[in-house]
Amino acid sequence: MLQKRHLTYLLVLLIQSNAMGQGITPADWGLKAFHFKAPQLGDINFYVTEKGIDHEKSILFLFSGTRGLPTMLVVQKGDQSLQLGTVPPDIIFSFIDDYHVAVMGKPGTLFCDTMQVEEINPLQNLEDYQPSREYVEKCGLEWEVTAASLVLDTLCSILPHTGEKIVAVGFSEGGHTAIQFAAKNPEITHLVCGITGGLNQWYSSIINRRMDAAAGVISHREAQAEVEKLFAIYREIYGDPDNTEKWYYGHPYKRWGSFCSVIPLEQLVKMEIPILFLCGSADRNNPILQCDYVMLEFLRLGKTNLTYRVLPGCDHGFYEMVMEDGEEKHISRRKEAFHLIQGWLSGEE
Repeated sequence: MLQKRHLTYLLVLLIQSNAMGQGITPADWGLKAFHFKAPQLGDINFYVTEKGIDHEKSILFLFSGTRGLPTMLVVQKGDQSLQLGTVPPDIIFSFIDDYHVAVMGKPGTLFCDTMQVEEINPLQNLEDYQPSREYVEKCGLEWEVTAASLVLDTLCSILPHTGEKIVAVGFSEGGHTAIQFAAKNPEITHLVCGITGGLNQWYSSIINRRMDAAAGVISHREAQAEVEKLFAIYREIYGDPDNTEKWYYGHPYKRWGSFCSVIPLEQLVKMEIPILFLCGSADRNNPILQCDYVMLEFLRLGKTNLTYRVLPGCDHGFYEMVMEDGEEKHISRRKEAFHLIQGWLSGEE
């Protein structure tokens, strides 16, 4: 069964795929594909928006949390098929007028892959997809940040750019990658973190158990038992952080050992560049308490380079659940979120 923390985000991906009607090649997405090899890293694939690629623009580097999934997954059952986009195209299209938007490929992962299934069930199909062995061996912050840094050097040399702004933007897990990427590359002038926390990723699960107990969803004894189980799992992974055979919550231990070995906030408070944190108050993947603490720490240190914005009632996909005529409905506030980012980057927010 797919873990609840993934449901909302993957549902958003499916909605975006159906709504935007994207094709299966980079060109169908308005992207130009690039590739090179690097020592120890191997093959590195990245994609740049083709619109205005020959014109001077600022550069925007986009990171998203898609584990070992291809950008486009086609699931087939006989003559039936469905395209599932795992990088919502509205994120890319929101910035192409003013920026060269660059998107990293995952190691050992095709832009598009096809999967034969017994039943077309998008959420289950995404969970059942098996990433390549190369991805499993290389997954983690180290590969992604090192590869992206090399790509940044390439972008700066091949693209006509104004030099005014080089922006790192990350959503969900991609926000953690963007933070480490910005910390490593002084060329980055602005950092945007959407639906991203600043503390240990595992702390989110602990917060959710405590909040469920406080809300009466489960008892405090049940919450304590669940937290103890989490600590036992985390202890095991920290004791074997490079293991690629054991998996937890949709990722090999190696991925968890990498991402949960750092505290993003420690890097954030060292930065002097403008930072935007944009979160949803009803996000269980990234509980708002994580983000509130980031703001609190900046205030404690007297730092003024963080802009913190919250969309009340929004979940991990920038959707707000409202009640209409006694029924739950999810209202998209994605355009509002992206407009807020655009305004902040242009100095209008």
